[in-house]
Amino acid sequence: MSSGAETASKVQVIDRAVEVLRTLSRHPDGLTLTDISTLTQLHKATALRFLKSLEHNGMVEQARSGKFWMLGPLLFEMATRANRRNDLRELARPIMEAACRDIQETVQLAVLSSNEVVYVEKVEPEGLPLKINTEVGSRRPIYCTALGKVLSVDLDWRDVEAMLDHNGMDARTERTITDRNAFREVLAKVRDAGYSIDDREYNELVVCTAAPVRNSSGTIVAGLSISAFGISTDSDRFREIITCVRETADRISERLGFVQREPVDA
Repeated sequence: MSSGAETASKVQVIDRAVEVLRTLSRHPDGLTLTDISTLTQLHKATALRFLKSLEHNGMVEQARSGKFWMLGPLLFEMATRANRRNDLRELARPIMEAACRDIQETVQLAVLSSNEVVYVEKVEPEGLPLKINTEVGSRRPIYCTALGKVLSVDLDWRDVEAMLDHNGMDARTERTITDRNAFREVLAKVRDAGYSIDDREYNELVVCTAAPVRNSSGTIVAGLSISAFGISTDSDRFREIITCVRETADRISERLGFVQREPVDA
């Protein structure tokens, strides 16, 4: 089989599996194998093969009687996480818009997913001559982005290494950190400072700073960034942006129930 035909076959398998899941989602009380076969127009043996595979991955399950199939716990868990992400976006959006009006730069919100930074919200000022080349849903590596640094800062180093192993550390610009020990040192500095910097490490024209967004238990659930073109990270303007990103991330964290505790004197 040619690679093109192989790819088409795999896509067809995914499409059929999704159709099985979509069919079950319309019938929360469950369906029999015969029902599923009829509604999806799949042969019973084929439908059963899909169901068994989906069951193995926690996406469907059988009722105790063994007669009915229904959506499994993994899909509900995924839906819950997606809803939480949407709640975070709705909560953060007006705060991000206010920051964008004040600072007149692009403000973005991202989470860590499948070893990468995933952008979930973006606000940019009107009339910006140059646009930051990201979209909601787009992905970036952790090692060369300000958001990746703050999202990684509280993780066990072994988990960070696993992500680096998965995606590599290719140079995006001459300033990209490509050594994992150097990256570990950067994370230590970010942890102390409370914010991170991307000094043209992903894009030669763009500087960026990010701060963590924490929930009520203090866990980092997202990162907030502000990006700008054509300024130095040593400039007064960039220091102004750092102040804004930290204050904005803190406001979102407060809305999520995070209480900043003052250090206790020894």
